[in-house]
Amino acid sequence: MPQTSFHMRNLVIGLTIAAFVALTALPISRAEKYAATQTSKSQKPAGRTQVPDFSGYWGPGPNGPIGGWDLQVLPMTPWGAERYKAARPPFGPKATFEAINDPVQLYCDPPGIPRIYPYPWEFTILQTKDVVYMLFEFTRTWRSIAMDRDHPSDPDATWLGDSVGKYEGDTLVIDTIGFNDKTWLDQAGDPHSDALHLIERVRMVDRETLEIAMTVEDPKAYTKPFSGKRMFKRSTSPMGETICSVSEMHSFQQEIMDPTTTKRPEK
Repeated sequence: MPQTSFHMRNLVIGLTIAAFVALTALPISRAEKYAATQTSKSQKPAGRTQVPDFSGYWGPGPNGPIGGWDLQVLPMTPWGAERYKAARPPFGPKATFEAINDPVQLYCDPPGIPRIYPYPWEFTILQTKDVVYMLFEFTRTWRSIAMDRDHPSDPDATWLGDSVGKYEGDTLVIDTIGFNDKTWLDQAGDPHSDALHLIERVRMVDRETLEIAMTVEDPKAYTKPFSGKRMFKRSTSPMGETICSVSEMHSFQQEIMDPTTTKRPEK
C-alpha cells in the first residue's frame, strides 16, 4: 500500500474516533451537570434548618394558674402594687362581682397579650415567609408577628404591641414591645405598664401539644422579670363567632350578676 494512502486511512480513522468520543461525551456531560444541579437544589444551605410547622387550630390544654405564673408571688413595684390594689377582677385571688372594673367586662376592650391565652376559646396560627399571624376566636382578635424586620426605634403604644419573631431550631421566638397600659396581664387584674417587654417561645411538645413559654419584663410594674407557660391542644373544630358586645355585657351584668351579688335589704 502506498504510504500516502496509509496515512490517509489513519487520519480518517482518527477523525472518526474523535468525532464518536465527542458525540458520546456531550450527553454524559450534560446529564452530569443536570444531576449536580438537582442535587444542590435538594440540599439545604449550611446553617439553615427546616421551619417548624405550627399551623392549625389550637384550644385550651392542661394548665395551672390563670396567667401561667404564681399569682401570689409576683414581684411588684409600689406602682404595680397600687394598680393591682385598685383592680376589681371577676377572677383570681381577689375575684368579685361587685363594682368590677375589668376593662374587658365593662367596655369590651381587647384583652391584650398575654391575657388572651387563658380564655377557653381557640386560636389558629398562619405562617408565611414574612409574617406569622395568630387569629383568636375570642373577640375576633388577630395578631401579626413580623419575621423580616426589627422593632422601630420608637413604636406607637398599641393594645397588642409591636411583635417581631425569629426561628431558633424548632422554636418560634416572639419579642414584643410598644404596649399601651390599658390591659391587664391576666384575668386576675395583674397590671403592666407601657414599658412591658414580653418574650414568648412557641414550640410543639408533640404533634398534638403546643407550648408557649412567656417571660415578662416590666421595670415600672415589677422589680424583676418572671416567667410562666401555657399548654394548648390541637383541635379539629373550626372557630366560631365570639364577639364581645358591650350591650350583651351590660345585659348580663344587670340580669345575672347584679341580682346575685347585691345584698338583700334587711327586713
